[in-house]
Amino acid sequence: MRLGLIVSTFPPYQGGMGNMACSYATGLARRGHRVEVLTPDYGEADDDGAGAAPFAVRRLKPWLRVRNSAFVPQLAALLGGFDVVDLHYPFYGGAEAVFLLKSLRRRALPLIVNYQMDNFAGGAAGLAFKANAAFLTPRILRAADKVIVTSTDYAAHSAAARTFAANPAKFAAITPGVDRGRFSPGPKSAALAGRYGFAADEKIALFVGGLDRAHAFKGVGLLLEAWRGLAADRARLLLVGKGDLREDYRRAAERLGLGRSVVFADPVGPAELPDYYRLADLVVLPSTDSSEAFGIVLIEAMACGAPVLASDLPGVRSVVEPGRNGFLFRARDAADLLDKARPILINEELRRSLAAGAREAAARYDQETIWDRVEAVFLEVAGGMSARRRRGDGGS
Repeated sequence: MRLGLIVSTFPPYQGGMGNMACSYATGLARRGHRVEVLTPDYGEADDDGAGAAPFAVRRLKPWLRVRNSAFVPQLAALLGGFDVVDLHYPFYGGAEAVFLLKSLRRRALPLIVNYQMDNFAGGAAGLAFKANAAFLTPRILRAADKVIVTSTDYAAHSAAARTFAANPAKFAAITPGVDRGRFSPGPKSAALAGRYGFAADEKIALFVGGLDRAHAFKGVGLLLEAWRGLAADRARLLLVGKGDLREDYRRAAERLGLGRSVVFADPVGPAELPDYYRLADLVVLPSTDSSEAFGIVLIEAMACGAPVLASDLPGVRSVVEPGRNGFLFRARDAADLLDKARPILINEELRRSLAAGAREAAARYDQETIWDRVEAVFLEVAGGMSARRRRGDGGS
């Protein structure tokens, strides 16, 4: 099949939406399909993150750009000839072109929508997000031939909830996958610990995520506030990520008097990331709202044998099994985050038990199995289109 994947951001930019699209493109290409990714050109480095996978990336020059949103109306002219089009949503400035074309061609445009996340903000941006969720989101979900979500829990508590309740059969719950060959348990890297001056008896909590405004929902400020209660407990917090808020967070750590207990990592490439998870005694995902739908870092951490602590949010809570692979804390509650983190960091027996549970839980997110499920949905949509064309009701 010839498959078109449409997404608002894509590697080298690091974000869950682009990383999931890259994973889909890799898995589908390795299964023999011709895959093309269509994404805005934000002028980043010429590294599409494709590695050895034989898929193409076409970067479209935006007519207008606002952060990670890009108006690319030329997208509509590029969608002909695909057996299936897969829109990773939301994509402000791109989804509108897909919806318009789907409305005109109806069944002749086989469409999968990956509903990845809600968006929240204050001011004008927040009003725009609410208007989009009220007007375009339900229409494009109804127009889709299939909707992929990371969990039914998230679908039932997101802006997709009404469409999900009306037609649950249209939805397929497929989690992200993890490469357990790359993300696997192993010894802590003495060289990496030495790079940051970590002592052998110090416990390391790790955060991995974007430190830019588009990822402000990741809750780094909340994590720093909570960390004040752990700074004197022979524990260090290591923050991995980059973005335009990094220096703001660094200054916040200084204002909070956290000193050397908080470390901002050097730039970390994909090849190095597993070593950071192996270094961690705990991986924290402190997201503050349902802009976080799953948390790929959680399954990467678990595959490396690290216990996890995450906000009790729809979708995210489907990954964490309290007492088995980690714990959940009340979203936006720094005191509860502290209360749940401290026992993991100070109780060696508990930490070992959670680490073993994390490794076991990671098996159900095996990348190859997830890619098989993704391919099955694409084949289902393509097959349904072929059947309609044979019956002569494919639309125009």
